[in-house]
Amino acid sequence: MNCNPEPSPIAESIAKRAQRDIEFVCRQLLRFAKMPIDEHMAYLRKHPNEAFCQIPRPDGKGHLQCGALAWEKLGTLAELALDLDRGLGRRVGRLRVRHAITDAFVKRVLQEAREVNLETAVLLLQDTLEALRQSLAVTEHYLPCVLFPGGAPDEFSVGPVTFTRRGKFFKDRKPLLRRSVEAETAAHIERVNAALATGFPSERAYSAVESMQLVRSLQARAIKTYRGYPWIASVKVTDCDKDTSQERGARAVEMALHIIRVLLGAEPTRKLRLAWSRSDALRTAHLFTDARGVIQASIGMNAFGPVGMTNWHEALMQGASELSVLGSALTPIVDPVEIHHLHQRLIDAINWFGDAAMDSNAPSSIVKYVSAIERLFFGKFESGRTKIFADRVKGVLDAFGCDEDRRVYEQALAVYKTRSALVHGAQSPSDDEVREMVYLAAALSRLCLLCSAQFYPMMLQAFGNPDPAKLEEGMKRISCEGLDWLEEASGCLTSVKR
Repeated sequence: MNCNPEPSPIAESIAKRAQRDIEFVCRQLLRFAKMPIDEHMAYLRKHPNEAFCQIPRPDGKGHLQCGALAWEKLGTLAELALDLDRGLGRRVGRLRVRHAITDAFVKRVLQEAREVNLETAVLLLQDTLEALRQSLAVTEHYLPCVLFPGGAPDEFSVGPVTFTRRGKFFKDRKPLLRRSVEAETAAHIERVNAALATGFPSERAYSAVESMQLVRSLQARAIKTYRGYPWIASVKVTDCDKDTSQERGARAVEMALHIIRVLLGAEPTRKLRLAWSRSDALRTAHLFTDARGVIQASIGMNAFGPVGMTNWHEALMQGASELSVLGSALTPIVDPVEIHHLHQRLIDAINWFGDAAMDSNAPSSIVKYVSAIERLFFGKFESGRTKIFADRVKGVLDAFGCDEDRRVYEQALAVYKTRSALVHGAQSPSDDEVREMVYLAAALSRLCLLCSAQFYPMMLQAFGNPDPAKLEEGMKRISCEGLDWLEEASGCLTSVKR
């Protein structure tokens, strides 16, 4: 009697697809194994991209050629595994999934020589998921940043990201750093002993003293780099693999900086940055020949020290409610869960705004600022967008008391027309008007984000998780009727602009 439970219909359908893919990979492996060496080399010369389409040998010595088609099927198997646990796909990288499915294939099919049937396919998928789940961990990342000069406080938070001045950061963690050296040294010695047990030459192995020196040297070099920056951001990422955790940690810090840009304005925060983000170089140099034929040299430093406004914290706290709402947008980045449609729109708009604020190219900035507004205010595309765009921006900002001089409509119209002219080639990016329009686009985009931070929670309260059609309907009503109806539907009250 078979004690194994019958797979569910969905799992069985996935397993059957997996079985077919496994059979295909096996046929391709057999094809290359039977190929004479001269024919194999000729094939690789004709298809050089397939030279790296290999999987490990079952004995662990070298690799087996599988070919591009089998390589593609292994990718399909990886996606099938994630179909069984879609939440896991947000927490692991695709390369790790491919490695896991490949390792499971080598173990179950090549090492154990199992018959390729439904049971083997299920086992292979289960092995993959188990390996991926074992790779998940809670990790706190520390990332150096360039932001804010003197003034209180020495620490503040944007959602789950905490920014700490460098001195306080290292003072608070001095005991932990010391214990970490001891723990890493012990771990390194253990790895050396494990290697010696498998036959690694003792004369080439690290001694215990050398292990400690290595760990201390690595930590000292990292700390020296961090001490070159005035602030360090800390963020804890929950249940992700190593690479995904690091990527999400950096993304959360970058987005926290974007939120600060939204709250304080694009221009005063233009030079805020994550230490190794893609931006202007921190150190620069220039060589040139003058009219006398003499080579001149100059060097520069771009915002290595603190930057931004001196009264930054007071200004930041004036928008405490917006800081809370926008900061909450970081939560699904550091703990990847399925998020609301409006939540994703808010994340996207913050990123559009932040990218625009950091962009030194004026035309590109205008396009990004407008994209942020469109992502917030439009559920679908309609023809005649120019006037609709201006009407909608005016309607929302007017509802929040942000159009006191009655100029928002003409400003929004001018910004959108400039954006369209740039995108469609009707206007030169070098026109003086374009650079002036950047500041206007930044101001409008910022106000739209601040207003959205107030009425998005109201829409969630009133409609649950509104889809694009419901968002479009709500935006039209706000443009025409203001906010009274939404306040009543959600039971919330709004505040006017700061």
